[in-house]
Amino acid sequence: MRPEQLAAMLEAELLPQVQKPGRYIGGELNRVAKDHAELDVTLALVFPDVYEVGMSHVGLKILYELVNRLDWACAERAYAPWPDMEDRMRERGVPLYSLETFTPLADFDVVGFSLQYELCATNLLRMLDLAGIPRTADERLERGGPLVIAGGPCAFACEPLAAYLDAVVVGDAEEAIVRLLETLREAKRSGQVLGRPQAREALLRQLATSSAGVYVPQFYRVTYGADGGVAAIERRFDDLPLPVERAVVRDLDAAPYPTAPVVPLVNVVHDRAVLEVMRGCTRGCRFCQAGMIYRPVRERRMETLLGQARKTLRQTGLEEISLSSLSTGDYSQIGELVTALADELEANATSITLPSLRVDTYSVDLAEQVARIKRTGITFAPETGREHLRAVINKPLRDNELLEAATAAYSRGWRLIKLYFMIGLPTETDDDLAAIAELIAKVSAARRQHDGRRGGVNVAVSCFVPKAHTPFQWLGFGPLAELRDKIRFLRGRVRSKAVKLRFHDPERSYLEAVFSRGDRRLAPVVAEAVRLGARFDDWSEHFRFELWQRAFDAAGIDPDAYAYREFPLDAVLPWEHLSPRVDKAFLLAELERARRGELTPDCRTDGCRLCGSICDV
Repeated sequence: MRPEQLAAMLEAELLPQVQKPGRYIGGELNRVAKDHAELDVTLALVFPDVYEVGMSHVGLKILYELVNRLDWACAERAYAPWPDMEDRMRERGVPLYSLETFTPLADFDVVGFSLQYELCATNLLRMLDLAGIPRTADERLERGGPLVIAGGPCAFACEPLAAYLDAVVVGDAEEAIVRLLETLREAKRSGQVLGRPQAREALLRQLATSSAGVYVPQFYRVTYGADGGVAAIERRFDDLPLPVERAVVRDLDAAPYPTAPVVPLVNVVHDRAVLEVMRGCTRGCRFCQAGMIYRPVRERRMETLLGQARKTLRQTGLEEISLSSLSTGDYSQIGELVTALADELEANATSITLPSLRVDTYSVDLAEQVARIKRTGITFAPETGREHLRAVINKPLRDNELLEAATAAYSRGWRLIKLYFMIGLPTETDDDLAAIAELIAKVSAARRQHDGRRGGVNVAVSCFVPKAHTPFQWLGFGPLAELRDKIRFLRGRVRSKAVKLRFHDPERSYLEAVFSRGDRRLAPVVAEAVRLGARFDDWSEHFRFELWQRAFDAAGIDPDAYAYREFPLDAVLPWEHLSPRVDKAFLLAELERARRGELTPDCRTDGCRLCGSICDV
């Protein structure tokens, strides 16, 4: 089906039946639509979730800008169609297509998926099927098709999807994607036909050996031991890297950043301009994968950020701007940046949002600067109810600091505070759970001294999932029955009408644990779950745990063995051949410090040298 035929069918038949008038996507402001006939290489950037979620993702915006600056390449977007749209497309034989030129994904040279969370696995396979692209790398080797690659935080534990991927970009994609496209361009110019197995394998080998952060799963063999764990991970060729080290942007200030991003035509999850103030995190929370895999901390200069803000708002007309990072409050010039932005934006009523703040009164001071324009919410993440357990996870925060910050917020006009907690953490006891309820009550009561009322508190509680490349990677997931008991316990202890409790579904967390700790033997489970109808598993209204239980049974795999297993400290881990440039010895030392309840200095101090060589980038 030609692009123009596809566009006509969508306009006349499909979209009016599945979307409300005015909800047509594609054709947005600042999109880039190039003539493929004039290009050497084409790339489809695919987000395995709906448009409203994917359009809020900064990483794809960066790559879209970076690739479309090249006069010989293009990047176009595609998102997972909502179930009704997917079903109608299958009925009519309409392949999954790009929004810029309505080109079927099968006609692109490269199809790149962003893996932001483990539960997107079924959507990835469904999108390949809908696009008419052979599912597995082996099938594409024989039958041809685009290179199917993936990146994002889940790239560091991608083995359950290894069979479906030709290559994986590990680390900062800005460093790898242009080199990958240049290599493909040279191969095409030399007359290589990627539909031929030898040519395709030669290209992949070139990518694996010449591009930092590019992992080609088919070039690595995995064997398993009698205990059911991984026995060894070996490379097929001596010139392949082992481990594969992540690509790192050395100078974030000089890295390209989109100042004219595509403006969505519908309301999206985060409908605002975004400034990435820094990459990496100073904290080193032991449960946090992002805090480990994005080290070291790299900042953009305040002058650079102010210039990006002016250009972005001028090019988009958006009315809100977010200062984004893993811990925005740790940006070295955060006070000066917020003040300067507020001074410039106040006249235009453009608001600022500040996620990821420290739990202290200084954060309230920053929030008050923001409130000059618009009073947005204020959020703190104590994670646990007791200081001892915070030391276990390396979260240096005292109860009195949280209460002082809450008191300051209520006194300055905030009536609602949001808190994040986590249950199922290592060494957690019933006393820790009771302390969560007590701390919530104290935060709510902190308002009473100002107007005699209880303060509103929205509480989000998630389940701890041990992730790859963290100090807790050797530990198991908390048993489902115990997590359900803990949720019931907290519901029984928190009865105030001023408090709203929201819990993450423990069954979804369980499945996340299975795949974040999994190996290649899980690939048939994903395929079976798709066959049974699983999709949009990160959405509570679509998640069906019983389908996954049936899929595991059909594949003859016990998911408990993945979720609950505690790895021996000398075990070969399924993700050990993919390196975030954090020393294993450091992670082991951090696990031991956790067991002793000891804190580790922030990454920005001399203590960060404990990590190994990553700060030498």
